[in-house]
Amino acid sequence: MTRLFNDPARFTDDMIEGFAAAHPEHVRAVPGGVVRARPTRAGKVAVLTGGGSGHYPAFCGVVGPGFADGSVIGDVFTSPSAARARSVAEAAEAGGGVLFLFGNYAGDVMNFGLAARQLEGDGIPARCFAVTDDIASAPAGQTARRRGIAGGFVVF
Repeated sequence: MTRLFNDPARFTDDMIEGFAAAHPEHVRAVPGGVVRARPTRAGKVAVLTGGGSGHYPAFCGVVGPGFADGSVIGDVFTSPSAARARSVAEAAEAGGGVLFLFGNYAGDVMNFGLAARQLEGDGIPARCFAVTDDIASAPAGQTARRRGIAGGFVVF
């Protein structure tokens, strides 16, 4: 398989910069991801999504009018850090708090949850919602263990 990138260590940052440069009318790059090109409306809850890059870098693509207010981007197959989540949240937050939407993966649950607790500690209301639509990843009696796969896009 052919891969095209400059420096593997900068893959995620290069992807974010390139996406923002290609779509400046919709997004702007911030440390850790992207937010809407225009600021979130005052008092609105900032809806943020995110996850690792590589297998699902489309998180940036759900940011814009009528969609998410920001997207937190992790490295290839790696959940974004709490620091990245907090950075994007602070850039998108406009007085109404933050709602993080993500797949039910251990790293995402841990890091978005930590960022939400840190924001709460700073007086910014923050909540997390893990998408658990994948019926193949856990049986009916263990729905809380299900991961978010295809249905995540519809939720976002």
